[in-house]
Amino acid sequence: MNKGIYLYPAISVLSGTLLALQFHWGAVVLALLLLSLFLRKMTYTILFLCLLFLFISFLNTTLQEKGQKTVLSSESEPIDSQIVINDIPTIDGNSFVALAQIKKEKVLMRYYFSSEEEKRKFQQVKPGFVCEGKGQLTEPKPNKNPNLFHYKNYLVHRGVYWILDVQAIGGCVNQSKWKHALIHLRFDGLKKIEREFPSSSVGVTQALLFGETGMIADDTMKAFRELGVVHLLAISGLHVGLIFAILHYCLLRIGVAKESVTWIGIVFLLCYIVLTGASPSVMRASSMLIVILLSRKVASKLRIIDSLCIVFVMLVLYDPYSVFNVGFQLSFMVSFSLVVSSAVILNTSSSIAQLVKVTLIAQLSSLPIIIYHFYEFSLMGFLTNLLYVPLFSVFVLPLTIIVYFLTVDWLILFHKYLLDGIQWVSAFIASFPLNTIVMGKPPFLLLIGYLIVIYLMFVLFEKRKYMLPGLILLFYGAFHMLLNTYDSHGEIVFMDVGQGDATLIKLPYNRGTYLIDTGGEVQFPKEEWEERKNHLSVGEDIVVPFLKSKGITSIDTLILTHGDLDHIGGTEAVLGELKVKEVLISPNSEEKGEMKKIMEIARQKRIPVKEARYPYSWAGDKDGLHIVSPQDEEYEGNNDSLVLYGEIGSLKWLFTGDLEEQGEEEFIQTFDLPIDVLKVGHHGSNTSTTEEFLVETNPSVAVISAGESNRFGHPHPEVLERLKRRGITIYSTGENGAITYRFWDKKGTFSAHLP
Repeated sequence: MNKGIYLYPAISVLSGTLLALQFHWGAVVLALLLLSLFLRKMTYTILFLCLLFLFISFLNTTLQEKGQKTVLSSESEPIDSQIVINDIPTIDGNSFVALAQIKKEKVLMRYYFSSEEEKRKFQQVKPGFVCEGKGQLTEPKPNKNPNLFHYKNYLVHRGVYWILDVQAIGGCVNQSKWKHALIHLRFDGLKKIEREFPSSSVGVTQALLFGETGMIADDTMKAFRELGVVHLLAISGLHVGLIFAILHYCLLRIGVAKESVTWIGIVFLLCYIVLTGASPSVMRASSMLIVILLSRKVASKLRIIDSLCIVFVMLVLYDPYSVFNVGFQLSFMVSFSLVVSSAVILNTSSSIAQLVKVTLIAQLSSLPIIIYHFYEFSLMGFLTNLLYVPLFSVFVLPLTIIVYFLTVDWLILFHKYLLDGIQWVSAFIASFPLNTIVMGKPPFLLLIGYLIVIYLMFVLFEKRKYMLPGLILLFYGAFHMLLNTYDSHGEIVFMDVGQGDATLIKLPYNRGTYLIDTGGEVQFPKEEWEERKNHLSVGEDIVVPFLKSKGITSIDTLILTHGDLDHIGGTEAVLGELKVKEVLISPNSEEKGEMKKIMEIARQKRIPVKEARYPYSWAGDKDGLHIVSPQDEEYEGNNDSLVLYGEIGSLKWLFTGDLEEQGEEEFIQTFDLPIDVLKVGHHGSNTSTTEEFLVETNPSVAVISAGESNRFGHPHPEVLERLKRRGITIYSTGENGAITYRFWDKKGTFSAHLP
């Protein structure tokens, strides 16, 4: 068979799958397939096989998609049911989360412990346990901000359509079967690490041995991500190959026959997939090794590229939704690039030069995927991978395996100091400026361009041309950043940050980027055992990623309307991740504890902080943006919120913060300003947006920033009724998700992220 012939069925399967799931991407892959077949003048037999695989994959995906239906439905009353735990639960603080099964359908169950004693009891609940529970079925929430992680789709791709919020649970009995044996080994291994290893090394040890990253500290994950080496905290193909090589060598040394070693190796790899949580990289690497080992039993040696393509076909036909998994995309893209570039790598005599080429190829091939999903890439990634990959592969991973099995005190201590040192160095390097470069999420056509540019770079590398491809990528990346920075369109986006406020104003042609408030969470006192290690941070998980997805790295003015946490809680993340040129606050609002902390951070970063009140304005669109309230320097809370007025995109806007009735009265007594769009005060509370205020301002559009089903009952029904009586168009982040006004010249349109 011709060299690399297995590649064509693999591309055909990818094309057929994407045509069924995302037609535009399927069309692109199909066009590339047909172009390649034409240029290489493939026979009709190959063409027929490609069409056959394309049809099979399209039909398979379509049937699987139709077959993935729920039989459950949301009930007004809680339901009683047997809950079968299917996966290793996650216990974090007072929460218990696990994939489970009720009435033969997968659900995601959530339960909150009422006491520390109850939490201890549930520590030993593992896959195969059956519990009696009572809970409410709710649909997973869709993504409510553009470009951010779509949790509902993530669950649907795993066959999960419901979240079961358990109100009462008990009578948990171990009914596990033989199929749970390997998962129990994984569970016991994770618990052993928690018991016997120092807390600072637990997370990384679990990641290296079992692919579990939940216990890794947020600071460590962030540092490794910024250095471009976070893949080392997931079990990679290199890990699998190293562990298999150690096993193979040991078995041969103790006298096991080669024939038996092969079969033992295959069984081990199958078990290892389960033991490590079946991550995409482990699935790919283990399956490739199994295919190669089996091919030696029945035929001549199978080429690596062919085994890669065979595994790809099998995995995608088994689970078409795997093509959406970021780990799956990165694993196969990097592996494919390294395999097809193997000649270039092996033609280098120096092992150091080979390492440089491998690192460069891996970094380049992953670049489009990284930018598309994370909007930025690490400038330090090339250098840090040169250091970290050999360090982890040759030293850290083997040592971790030895320490796990021997559990000798002095060795565990040495292992702890090593990991602590690596984490400290990583955090230190990550603290340097310009570690990462933010590109913004590329649109479809621009992403296609990245793929073409990367392909051309590989072609030129084979011809030993290195300067030209580097310049091509540099200019294309600069073009991408210029498109984001100097976009001819402007935007005003009211982000959905739950029960809080965060509004982005981005003027055309980079004339100004302003952020009004940063959202935040109101924290309630908790006991130590209730504190969660991983919890949603509005600043880190919503505001900063959203801004980066827009290619925004600099904020001209950050306006913090007042000192409430639901308006300023995300500020620390914004100051830490982005360049902020100045901060405006309400006079004397620094007296608030959280605001004082934020101002200290701003001053440490030498960011000018100004107390602003009427009449204060600065350059913006048209006549600028103006502070119209407060009018004095005494800070009394909501009524001293910074209130902004300005004409943007041919509309007149009033951003009110948490302004209440008293502040509204002062405004209408002082000003007679026409308003087109009103950002409703205090999240739609009945203490704001009075009838008199609406009569005087007469807006045509009202935007309410409030959390869905929040405990305060915002927006208040009376406020909604007032707005409706006047024929005002109402948008609410709680109901509609992020609200965007996009404009060009004198025309603009409102759009809601959710219909």
